Amino acid sequence: MEIVSPGENVRETGELSEREEKALNILLEDARWAVSGMIYGYSVTWTPSSVARAVDEELLIEPLVLIPRGDPRMKTVSVVRENDFIHILLEYTPDATQESRLEGWNGEAYPSATGSGTAPINFGSRREAMEAAVRETLRAWLRVREYNRPREVKGRVAFTEFPITGLSSGSIRAVVTLRMDLEPLRHYAVD
Repeated sequence: MEIVSPGENVRETGELSEREEKALNILLEDARWAVSGMIYGYSVTWTPSSVARAVDEELLIEPLVLIPRGDPRMKTVSVVRENDFIHILLEYTPDATQESRLEGWNGEAYPSATGSGTAPINFGSRREAMEAAVRETLRAWLRVREYNRPREVKGRVAFTEFPITGLSSGSIRAVVTLRMDLEPLRHYAVD
């Protein structure tokens, strides 16, 4: 692997600055989390907020299985620093069992939806933006199917493709496409 900067400045892999090394480690953890979500999915529990009922929003997204740290199938293909941005290209090669899981999630048995979410750039992260995108995707998908606000949404979701993240209007923005396997919704009792 080589790191190429503008002006034909080439450095070997071992010459990463402390800032570049930190950025690479954060990105690898986010990538590990997202790829795990594509292959195995997440357990999701979401309680939408309700001002009238004094209920605060809660969102819990837990990977069903996390790819092990340092998995040899996840490789850093290239790292390029350009105009104070670090561009990192990663590659993950799933094994046969993981390929089967990917095919299962991409089947028509599970409904699909796309949405986006944001996290503040100052103290947010790509993962928080991806989690916000999962919440907003669930909200938009349920809004057209459920007249009343649910008390709780539980189930499993999986990314059908790697989330797209970037900077937008001073925020970190993520766009995700999900397949969903939701349990029957819990509704509020009629008063």
